[in-house]
Amino acid sequence: MELWRFLRAEMQRNLKRKICENDAELTFEELLIFAEAFAKRLKGIHCCAIFCQSEMAVGMALLSCFAAGVTALPLSERYGEIHCNKILEAISPDAIITDRGGAFQIVRIADSRYVEPARKPALILCTSGTTGAPKGVMLTDENVVTNVSDIASYFGLGAQDTILISRPLYHCAVLTGEFLTGLVKGAKIRFYSESFNPPVMPALIQKYGVTALGGTPTLFGLMSRFVRSKAELPLKRICISGECMSKELGLRIADAFPNADIYHVYGLTEACPRVAFLPPELFRKYPDCVGIPLRSVELRVVNARGACAEPEEDGLLYVRGGSVMMGYYNDPEKTNAVLQEGWLCTGDIAAVNSAGLLKIKGRNDDLIIKAGMNIYPQEIESCLKADRRVREALAYGYHAFGSMQIGLKIAGDFAGPEEVKQLCAKILPPYQMPAKIELLPELARNGSGKIKRGESNA
Repeated sequence: MELWRFLRAEMQRNLKRKICENDAELTFEELLIFAEAFAKRLKGIHCCAIFCQSEMAVGMALLSCFAAGVTALPLSERYGEIHCNKILEAISPDAIITDRGGAFQIVRIADSRYVEPARKPALILCTSGTTGAPKGVMLTDENVVTNVSDIASYFGLGAQDTILISRPLYHCAVLTGEFLTGLVKGAKIRFYSESFNPPVMPALIQKYGVTALGGTPTLFGLMSRFVRSKAELPLKRICISGECMSKELGLRIADAFPNADIYHVYGLTEACPRVAFLPPELFRKYPDCVGIPLRSVELRVVNARGACAEPEEDGLLYVRGGSVMMGYYNDPEKTNAVLQEGWLCTGDIAAVNSAGLLKIKGRNDDLIIKAGMNIYPQEIESCLKADRRVREALAYGYHAFGSMQIGLKIAGDFAGPEEVKQLCAKILPPYQMPAKIELLPELARNGSGKIKRGESNA
């Protein structure tokens, strides 16, 4: 229970700080008392799913599991019923904590098939894929403590801050980078249970005196349209992650929030999740880079020849360090496919620029090969999202007439597909021009809020 001892010791430094959701609030002191009391009710449980309507309740349940030394499996209605059932089938926990009915309940599962690994994980976080069986990422106490400590060392949160958490805690970036880091640094934590709504966010930030906020480049780009009085927003710290970002979009975000330190960060669930960050003083010069590795993380970019890539040369990104997962639950084959001698293959294509800063190009799985050219759809998307008319964009490859073509789905303020085509012709090289363009009200997202990739998005 190394994780709980770490969190408890840090929270005791700021016992009067609070976590809040709507009208409900608890001091850190009350939260500690609750977690240790509820932990006693979890005796005999090895793995406990958490399925609560309130995100604040999810946080309370997570801390209770940590206090009890029980492996926590956070779920959410935002996953969707089908995906939640897939996760429960794949992991088969001993019990479920729920707040349905207004009070915490523990539902024990008599026919659980959970097999406890040789080394107990603190968390199992499942991938957000919508096809096939989900992969359960097993994260140990050491993984979480290492990553939270690394984030806390550079992210300037403190007792003077209020952090708004608007995404569900089953996101590792939110759980580790926002909730747990907020507890460790003594920030006031406010949960916003509604979906991220760009038009109302500036008013919400003003209302609650929010000084720290995390989200994707797309969400901050959308929110920037609704910032009326930039100087009056209390935001001091912004954390951007989850998507590739163009220089143009990064600069637009910087202009919209001139009083905030902006951290462009990169990570993945398998690394708990944070791997690299761009110091805010470098953001305006290198907004499309994710910077330098965290203090306990090693990075290497491996080119197509299997050698370490030269500066500016694309390659597959590998990471190593104390935050790298112990493996996928009950799946040694998939574990061995990505973990070798402590190195985790991220599946992301990256390059290190001449300034020594890491840049993510896209997913290796998403690579489109057209007429011998390697095309990363994320590069097309980030170029398009630099235009203020574009809200969301999705590029994908498809076969037509015996060759690979590029398709584009886009949501934005356009009169029709022809206007989108004109924009593409203006900003994209010819080999990246889409052969098919669909203008939609919005793009479909999966249970984790990520845009569904591929031609099937509808």
